[in-house]
Amino acid sequence: MRMKMLMRLSMAFMLVGMNVTVSAATETAQVLASLQGYEWQLDREKLAGLPANSWRTMLDIAQDTDQLGYIRARAAASLTAFPNDDVWRFFVQSTQDSNAVVSRRRGVDGLCAAFHERRASALEAVLVPLLSETDTHLRVQTAACLQRLNTETSREVLATYRAGITQDWEARAVSIDRRQAN
Repeated sequence: MRMKMLMRLSMAFMLVGMNVTVSAATETAQVLASLQGYEWQLDREKLAGLPANSWRTMLDIAQDTDQLGYIRARAAASLTAFPNDDVWRFFVQSTQDSNAVVSRRRGVDGLCAAFHERRASALEAVLVPLLSETDTHLRVQTAACLQRLNTETSREVLATYRAGITQDWEARAVSIDRRQAN
């Protein structure tokens, strides 16, 4: 009798485990499908139609080096619709990875898009050191985000940054962003 009970319990746990695995695989397939398309654009309505914790799957995809680069980038862009602590840490980490220049730029864009209204002072703390990086494009993107924050601290830091610009195109890029921010 006990043996039958143990077998039934084992079978039940196995079926539940299989169901969870199938459910996770289905969710991953749904999320991956939402990241496909030749002319893909971030569609918040489409994201709202995905399962509630799809951001976790997107986070996994964005960090999965086995995924194609454009799929990872789209997953990261989609994460801007889910401004939570895990997404914050992901984008902050992206800005710190000195070996991945494009990832750092995308990290700045993601941080700014997701958190410029919710975490302005924390965002400043992450971004200000990036204004002294050697990557000019990263500096310009960082400046654009700081301009968007439009706080006293960001204005002061940007004034110092602008005074030290040596490349004409960088000065023009920051100037254009400044006019758009007003």
